[in-house]
Amino acid sequence: MNSRYKKHIVFLLAFLCLNVMQAQEVLTGLSHNPTLMNQKQKTTKNRTVVNLPFFDDFSNYTGYPKSDLWADRQVFVNNSFPMYPPTLGVATLDALDANGLIYAHGETQPFGADTLTSNPIRLDYNNVYHRPMQISDSIYFSFYYQPGGASRSYPPVEWERIGDKPETDDSLVVEFGYPTGDSMFIGYAYSDYELPYNYHGHAGDSTMYTPGDSLLNPFLLPDTVYFVFDFYANVGASIELPSDSLYAPVFRWNHIWSTAGCTVDQWLNDDEYHLQYFKKVLIPITDPQYLRSDFHFRFRNYASLEPNGYPAWESNVDQWHIDYVSLEQGGSYMDLYPHDVAFVMPTTSALEEYQSMPWNQYRSSDMKESFHNDMSNLSHSVINVSYSYKVTSEQGAMIAEQQTSSENAQPYYNSGLYANPYHTDAAINFSYPYDGADSAVFKITHLFNVTGGAGDDCIANDTCVFLQKFYNYYAYDDGTAEGGYSLVSTLTYPENYLAIRFTLAEDDTLRGVRMWFNSVLDDANIEPFTLMIWDDDGGMPGDVLLSMSNQYPDHADDPSEFVYYELEEPLLISGTFYVGTYQTQNVPLNIGFDQNNDARAHWVYNTSGVWHEPFLYGAPMIRPVLGKHFDCTPVRDIDQLQFSVYPNPADQQITVVLDNKTGQNALAVMYDMTGRKVAEFSLNDNYNTLNISDLNSGMYLLQIKTESQTAIKKIIKR
Repeated sequence: MNSRYKKHIVFLLAFLCLNVMQAQEVLTGLSHNPTLMNQKQKTTKNRTVVNLPFFDDFSNYTGYPKSDLWADRQVFVNNSFPMYPPTLGVATLDALDANGLIYAHGETQPFGADTLTSNPIRLDYNNVYHRPMQISDSIYFSFYYQPGGASRSYPPVEWERIGDKPETDDSLVVEFGYPTGDSMFIGYAYSDYELPYNYHGHAGDSTMYTPGDSLLNPFLLPDTVYFVFDFYANVGASIELPSDSLYAPVFRWNHIWSTAGCTVDQWLNDDEYHLQYFKKVLIPITDPQYLRSDFHFRFRNYASLEPNGYPAWESNVDQWHIDYVSLEQGGSYMDLYPHDVAFVMPTTSALEEYQSMPWNQYRSSDMKESFHNDMSNLSHSVINVSYSYKVTSEQGAMIAEQQTSSENAQPYYNSGLYANPYHTDAAINFSYPYDGADSAVFKITHLFNVTGGAGDDCIANDTCVFLQKFYNYYAYDDGTAEGGYSLVSTLTYPENYLAIRFTLAEDDTLRGVRMWFNSVLDDANIEPFTLMIWDDDGGMPGDVLLSMSNQYPDHADDPSEFVYYELEEPLLISGTFYVGTYQTQNVPLNIGFDQNNDARAHWVYNTSGVWHEPFLYGAPMIRPVLGKHFDCTPVRDIDQLQFSVYPNPADQQITVVLDNKTGQNALAVMYDMTGRKVAEFSLNDNYNTLNISDLNSGMYLLQIKTESQTAIKKIIKR
C-alpha cells in the first residue's frame, strides 16, 4: 500500500476511534505561507560576498533568510514549526515557493522544491595567515537538521505533531558549487503598457482587442515580436509585456550529502537519552576546486504532495528544518559541541489564559505564576550561566525586572534541556499597570548567557523577546498558524458547531469577530458558514445570542492579518460567552490553528447533538473584538442596584420591582440580542408594569438605569 494513502487511513481511523459520535476533528497543513507572501514585495536581493566565518543560526528574525548571507528567498525562517532546535529559530524547507504558495509544478511524485543558497563565499584567501587558502587549513561545513512532523512529547503524541514528515522517497540534499562563467537565458522582465487603438480590430472595432488580435511589442524593437491576445481588453487598459531579456550565470553543482525522508521518532528511539531532536552534520572541504572567490553551498529538498484527491485538504508537506549553519577554517571532526548557551523555543504570554486580551478587561488575577523558558547548553562541559528578564512599556518605561542567581548548566548532549527552575520557570512578580487607555503594549525581554558574557560563540540567541499586546480582542493563539482546523461529520445531514469560550471581567459590547482561514487548493473551502454567539450554560454553550448566516472564509490583503466579521449592531455581553461557527455541510473550513499554544480547555465542538472536548493540541484562530464600555456596571455586590422581574418568561406584560434604595425616576431600556434598543420606559415607583405585547418572541436584555447605578437582566418574551 502506498505509504501516503496508508498514513491517511491510519490518521482517519485514529480520529474515528477517539470519537464514536460519528464526528471528527481534522487538522491539515498550510497551503500557503502568509509571512512570505507578505514579505515578497518588501525584500530585494543582495549578492554580498561573504568572508569566513559564515554563520547563521536564524535566531531573532523571521520570514526570508538574511540577504547579506543568502541568495534566494524560498525557505521560511521561523520558530513555529521545529521541535527543540539547537537554538531559537530555523530555516524550513517545504513544498511552498518564494511567494508562500504551493509550487505550481508540485505533484505526488518527488519534485524539486525549496533551495537555500549561500551568497558567494571567499575560499581563495586565508585571512588569518594572509595567503591563498589551502586544503590543509581545515575548512569545515556544518549544520543541524530535523525532519518535520515531530511531537513535543516522548513517546510521541499524534495530535501534538507539528508539520508533516518527509516520506522515504523525499530527501534533503547538500550541494557545493560555483559559477562556470557562462550565462543562460532564464526569461523576461515585464513592464506595463497602455493599449493604443486597435487598427486590426474585427469589423472595424478599434476600441477593443479580442482573442486572436496581435500587437507589436514596443519594448523589444527592433526585433519583430508580437503579443497575441487570448482575452478581451479595452483600449486604454494596462497589460504587462516582456520588456527585457534576463540571463543568469551557469553553475556547476556537485552532490555532497543527502538523506532520505525519515521521522524524529526513530532518532529518539535509538538515543538512550531521547535527546536527538536534531542531528549535526560535519563536512570537511577536501577538493581544491572549491578554493575560489565565488564558492557557494546550497540545501535542496525534494517533496511530494499528498494524493488524497480532496482539494480542501491539499496542503504544505515534507518539511525539513535547518539550524546553526557554519563554514569556517581551522575546524575539526571533533567540533561537535559549540561553546554556546541559547534559548531553544520562544517564550509565551505572561497571562494565564490568553496571548492577548482587551486592555479594559485585564485584571492582575489574569497573570501566570511563572514564565516557562526552554534553554540549552550546547557545549560538552558544564557552564555557569545567568538569567534575567525585564518588562518595559511601549514608551520604554521600566515596569519590572528580575535578576536571578548564577547557576551551573549541564550539557545538553547527556542531560537534555537546561532544567534549573529559577531560570526555566522564573516567577512572575509583577502585574501590568492599567492606565485607562484604549490599548497597551509591553515588551518582555529574557536574557540567558554565560556568566560574565565571555566565551559565548553566539550572543544573538541569548535573547528572547515577547510583545504582550492589549488591544480590543481576546486571543488564545499567537497569530501564527501551523495547521488548518476543520470539523467533519459522517452524518448525511451534518450540523457542525465549533464554540470557543471567553470570560469577561466586566460587561462589554461585542463588535465583531476576527478569524484567520488557511488558503487551500482551488479555494475549495470557500463555502458558507454561520457565525455564532452563545451565552454560557454550566460550562457549555447555552442560548444563542446571535447568529449571522451566509458568511464565507476570506483572506485579508495582508496574508498574515485576520479577516474581520463585523456585527450589524453591537451585542451587549456579560460573564462567559462563546464565539464560533455552524455548518450544514462537510466542506473543511480550514480555520487557522496555532499548534504552539494549548487552548483545549477553552473550546468544544458538536457534530452529533452533543458537545465534546477537543483532543488536538492547539488553538483555533478566532478572536472576538470588543467595543467601548456599554453604559452599564456589572452587578457585583449588595450595594449595587437590585431589581426583580415577573413573570419571566412573559406574554403581554412584566412587572419590575425595584428595591427600596433605588427610589424613583429610574429608566428601563430593553435591547434585543443584537444590542439594538427596542423599547424604553420611565419608572416612577418601586412597582412598575411594562407592556411588552408589541415585541416579537425571543430573548431580550432589560437594563435599569438611575443617575448612579445600572443593572441588567435577561427577559424572555413568549
